[in-house]
Amino acid sequence: METKQFADAVLQGLSLKKKKLPSWLIYDSKGSGIFNQITKLENYHPAKCELEIFNTHKSTFSKIFSSTATQLIELGSGDGEKTIILIKQLLEDGLNIQYTPIDISEGAINSLVGSLNKQFKNSSLNVTGLVADYFKGLASITDKNKTRKMVLFLGVTLNNMDIPDAKDFLKKLHHSLSHEDCLLIGFDLMKNPKLLHRSYNDELFEKFNLHLLDRINECLGANFEKELFVQQGHYNPHSRAVESFLYSTCKHSVQIKALNKSFEFNEWEAMQTEQSFKYSTQEIETLASECGFKIEENFYDSKRFFVDSLWQVIK
Repeated sequence: METKQFADAVLQGLSLKKKKLPSWLIYDSKGSGIFNQITKLENYHPAKCELEIFNTHKSTFSKIFSSTATQLIELGSGDGEKTIILIKQLLEDGLNIQYTPIDISEGAINSLVGSLNKQFKNSSLNVTGLVADYFKGLASITDKNKTRKMVLFLGVTLNNMDIPDAKDFLKKLHHSLSHEDCLLIGFDLMKNPKLLHRSYNDELFEKFNLHLLDRINECLGANFEKELFVQQGHYNPHSRAVESFLYSTCKHSVQIKALNKSFEFNEWEAMQTEQSFKYSTQEIETLASECGFKIEENFYDSKRFFVDSLWQVIK
């Protein structure tokens, strides 16, 4: 990640009357590691629900793949836990697989590619990892045979974007794909706010959010003291999002050398660090339609807490 992009995001966010920083700032290798621990928590339902979806519907996914030659591409692949379930099923069904995970983390890509090559040695799986921005990665994939692409965008990455940003992202993704290419995309659905509160207030979430301060200190020469902040996640009924905040426990000032600037924090002032929007099925249908896709099928977990929605590109 470019230092300028990081610095610009911090300057913009801390200059707001209501301070707000984007959650992508947290994701270096350590931040990604903490989030991976979060996905294993008993009360953090999105990861568990999506794993259930893949285990339940893997044969159906395989039939979709076998209907025509398909290239498998994953945006933000992480450790590939869910995708491995799909790959195993595709191999059992005798399919040749070209899998291209795309991630900005070189460590994550190297680890995943190495793990897959070891686990599926002497199989028909061909893995090509790309360390890149999603759209640059997609643009670099050349396919003379015009093979259909199946893009996986799993987890809650889209849920973490503001709604206008999510629409811009999906329209850009639509532009990057061809007619009849497919997108399998994850959405966390609206549910009991008490369940949402339990999901986003484990001590690991506090560790994850406080890591943002370490990142700013490290990248921009700031002097944030983590001991002066506490984290809390809240469900906002107006935005329909779980919003996470770091609260300053006392009045103090933070200097950021790279910005040549100081920022004042009042006692118990809130700084928003994360958001996760919760969707209804109707909102997902509207989003798909507005961004140039049609929904082929929705795949739910048994509690209908989460959906992986299969979209087809319409040109």
